[in-house]
Amino acid sequence: MASISDPVMSQNVQSQPKASIWVWMLPNFTVFVSSMCIMVVELVAGRLIARYVGSSLYTWTSVIGIVLAGIAVGNYLGGRLADRYRPTEALASLFLIASATCLLTPMLNIHAGNWILLRDQEWVLRIFGHVFLVFFLPSALLGTIGPVAAKMALDLGRETGRTVGSVYSWGAVGSIVGTFLTGYYLISAIGTVAVLLGVAAILLGMAFLFGARSLLAFLWTGVVVASFIAMSGPFEQARVVGERLGLRPYESDWIHFQEETQYSLITVEDDMEMEGVRSMTLDFLIHAYVDMNDTGRLIYEYEQVYAAVTRAAVKDWPQDRVLRALSLGGGGFVFPRWLLRHWPDSDLEVAEIDPEVTRAAHEAFGLPADTPIRIFNLDARNHVEDILRRQETAAEGLFDLVYSDAFNHYSPPFHLTTRDFNQKLRQLMTPDGVLLVNVIDIYRSGRFVGAMINTLEQSFPHVYAISSSLAGPSDDDERDTFIVLGSGRPLDVNELSINSAIGMVLDPEQLATLRRRSQGLVLTDDYAPVDNLLAPVIRLASRR
Repeated sequence: MASISDPVMSQNVQSQPKASIWVWMLPNFTVFVSSMCIMVVELVAGRLIARYVGSSLYTWTSVIGIVLAGIAVGNYLGGRLADRYRPTEALASLFLIASATCLLTPMLNIHAGNWILLRDQEWVLRIFGHVFLVFFLPSALLGTIGPVAAKMALDLGRETGRTVGSVYSWGAVGSIVGTFLTGYYLISAIGTVAVLLGVAAILLGMAFLFGARSLLAFLWTGVVVASFIAMSGPFEQARVVGERLGLRPYESDWIHFQEETQYSLITVEDDMEMEGVRSMTLDFLIHAYVDMNDTGRLIYEYEQVYAAVTRAAVKDWPQDRVLRALSLGGGGFVFPRWLLRHWPDSDLEVAEIDPEVTRAAHEAFGLPADTPIRIFNLDARNHVEDILRRQETAAEGLFDLVYSDAFNHYSPPFHLTTRDFNQKLRQLMTPDGVLLVNVIDIYRSGRFVGAMINTLEQSFPHVYAISSSLAGPSDDDERDTFIVLGSGRPLDVNELSINSAIGMVLDPEQLATLRRRSQGLVLTDDYAPVDNLLAPVIRLASRR
């Protein structure tokens, strides 16, 4: 074996033709672009499929796993192609085909979301199938580019280790840029469809950079340009074509607000069954109903339960006591406005993570710009931490009532369900304060609502659960909304009007059944498998 200083090896290296700096940089630039585009596609995938299957641990697991699988297959095939074809010729074709698959992704997403065969599958299989059909091929094609670019770099004759390391490094930098650029800016600035069309255009440009001059390349250029016009063109025909192809949202008189944010696709539209009522949908799940003729009207049953519990909690208060309440999650701001109507002097805070949800409430639901409700656009747990810090440095008042109503798909963010979080809430509440948590579950399974009961019992001396169903919970395969209460003092639940008018308080035997079905699980910051506990709910929703 030749040593590092072997003169023969040195002579072979020195005999390689000199190349300009731009030629040396071309392979690195190539893997930078392809790696950046892969990460853009991966992040956009999670946002696109949320419109049909929500956003959960299952969706992101499928997205990450399938994109990685596509990259692995692409890397293998790219290595084979690099050995058989000149790198520039191979890259021209690969970039062109990858551009086509990225441009077709929004349309494939719509068809996959509405495909009956997929909708009939179990929830996890449906998510996996949806992601695979839409995103495996673009990931695989983008994965083929790295090995071909590496072969092109090696053909230039520099030291093997230095060359491969440089290619890997630039690929990693591209992934980093694609991740932060997409997550922090692009999706909220221009939307997922525009991002994908931008990726298609970039890949098409790379194809021309490597010499794509065929008729197909120029025809595809026309398709890309036409797609941009259909997506954003101001004239009627562009709007119609763009809507039919899924390149732009539908415009109609009954849609009053539509915006894609870092968190969800927000749509406020007229309800087709209730006159004068508008609904707010985040991705595909309705989060709020607002009666535009009576914005203080509570339509959701769980909100009516909230109202009954609130009345029961404050009925013995002195008249001059000011109600202080904290709402975790804003949505349509229906319940905070109800509180303000009945207790005009109340001190209300709302933590709503998405500022665009707040803007939708102002623009489409008529929430006054000068509302006395103090709104904080940040994560609920971060807001609770801020309140605790304020209490350490100033005479910050305690809250009498805390309403937890933050949902992502059917499940709340796991970090808002844990014993650790409840203990923080307990610190900022009055000794007789009441925490109300909105929980969706199936009583026959009962794993999540049971775990929530177990968890609240770790922080509150008195815990109750209420079914928003008039008939109460049953062992039928039906989804129910439960309100779990944690209180610093006993509540006379037998006198709550909800017993006969709105819902039913679970008796000790039913509570014991839920504890047993949840196997005594207490949710903690270290272990809170919320998505897994709610799998029966998600499967039921999928079947229906």
